[in-house]
Amino acid sequence: MSHQQGSSRFDLDAAFKTFGAVGIAISVALVLAVFALTDPFGEYVTASPALFGTVLSGVLVVAVGYTTYALRRR
Repeated sequence: MSHQQGSSRFDLDAAFKTFGAVGIAISVALVLAVFALTDPFGEYVTASPALFGTVLSGVLVVAVGYTTYALRRR
């Protein structure tokens, strides 16, 4: 009995790359949304939208890092 490596096996490397790309895209979208909502180059930036975007980006980075770590341990 020989085992075939191919389409039946889940490709973890491709999954990590896709997951990372989606995480980066979401993070960039959040940063752009914060810039659009706060007008940082005009008046002083109000704390709540900027803080909200920063916290969301930080949570996203931690979630992506932990998920990558957990999947690599498998």
